[in-house]
This record gives sequence, structure tokens and C-alpha cells, in this order.
Amino acid sequence: MPEQLTSSTPWERAQTEVDQGGPINDAERMVRLSGGEGSHRVTWALQGQTLLADCDCRGHRFNDGWCAHVASLWWQWVRGRIVVSHLHTGRDYPEPPAWLRFDPPSRPLDDLSPAELDAFLHCDVADAGVRPFARRTDRSPGTIGNLLASAREKLGGDL
Repeated sequence: MPEQLTSSTPWERAQTEVDQGGPINDAERMVRLSGGEGSHRVTWALQGQTLLADCDCRGHRFNDGWCAHVASLWWQWVRGRIVVSHLHTGRDYPEPPAWLRFDPPSRPLDDLSPAELDAFLHCDVADAGVRPFARRTDRSPGTIGNLLASAREKLGGDL
């Protein structure tokens, strides 16, 4: 989360107003803050190594993408009140993952399969380790190793 947001009006609203909206689908939520007027459609999902966060309100354009509606979803997510889906891997995240970046990744991850991307993000980026990730996903360490080798090859070699 951007540092300048923590003392902003959107952040204050996110912490004090109740979101009376809910999910529309895996990538979108309807946000209706108790102190605001009307509902706002927010794209809120993980893609690659980043968070897709886009709101249809004017404040979104004027606050570097962190309007009260987006800030409210972030506040709910870090407190474990909503789950965010990854559009490519299908995995749900009850809290922000260790590999999440707010700046664009240095290399595109579009060429990776969902399984390769999942293994790459958890094992190489978040440094979770092959064996713990294999246990958590009910896969063999060999399968995870093969997925990582394939991902590394597609991304330009050993990382």
C-alpha cells in the first residue's frame, strides 16, 4: 500500500465506514460505503504478480488509484474479511501474498501456464520453498520442481 495513503481521506473513510456491498464475480465487487452516495463497481483481483484495482468513481482517478472504495477493499483484505482471487491460477488469497508487488514486474509473466505461475510466485518470488509448497498444494516436490524449471526457462533461465 502506498505510504501517502495512510494519512489520506480515502484511507480514513476505508477504516471508519462500513462496506455494504459484496462480490459480483471473482474479479469484481460492488462497494457501497455507509457514508457515501451510491454503489461503485471495483475490479479487485490478482493478475500475474500485481493487484488489479480499478474503480468507476472520480476519486479513483484523482488519488493515484486509491479511492475510498479501493482503500476499503484493501482494509478488508488485510484484516481477513474478504478473499481475493488470482485470475490466472484460480487460487484464492484470504490475505495479501508475500509475492505481491505494487509496481509492475520487471518481466512479463504472461507466457507461464497457471501451474507454472503458481509455483514461480510461491517458490521463487515469495521464497516459500518447494517442499512446503508441494505439501500445501498436494503435489509432489518433483512436480513443483518441473514446473519451476519450465517457468525459469520461459522467463530466460535460472533466476
